[in-house]
Amino acid sequence: MRYAGLALVLWLAACAPTYLGSVPYYTYNLEDFPIFTSPAGQPLYGLKRYEERRWTAVARGPSGFGFFITLEVGLSSRASPPFANPVERCRFASSDEKPADVRVVLLEAPPGFGVSLEQALYKLQCGRFERDQQGFEVLRYTTWLDVIYRFKLPPVAPGTYALRWQLWEGEQLIAEEDRRFTLTAARWP
Repeated sequence: MRYAGLALVLWLAACAPTYLGSVPYYTYNLEDFPIFTSPAGQPLYGLKRYEERRWTAVARGPSGFGFFITLEVGLSSRASPPFANPVERCRFASSDEKPADVRVVLLEAPPGFGVSLEQALYKLQCGRFERDQQGFEVLRYTTWLDVIYRFKLPPVAPGTYALRWQLWEGEQLIAEEDRRFTLTAARWP
């Protein structure tokens, strides 16, 4: 009987709700939340998509050997695209991902606050291979960078706090972010 009560308590604890963005698998979408409300002392996670681009690859000949790749929608081309050979990757899968070598530079934060990278991945979403009117093979695909941030929110007095940071890849600035955190009652250890 004692073990049944313990099992019930553990089961109920596992079902307790968590705050939005409080675990890495359930993150805030930073596009939707310019201001976060959370208990102080609880880390939050936020997902942001950067550098979304749509591409079209057209074969040089009817045999499909070699492709011209054109940026259709998005920012101008980077020095090196995130996927060296997207056409071949798309022949074997409908999507792909690879780690991104990016870093966060904190510009402004109250004492004890911080932001770091939890995960950064370049993603590839493939369309279908089709034929154009000349019989050339055509592929449309999309690439983007998904970044999951981890926000450190210390146990401080309730209030609104600003956090500003930049995201860099090598010497290239990808984005500058500015978010506000409205903290409710602090969680003391």
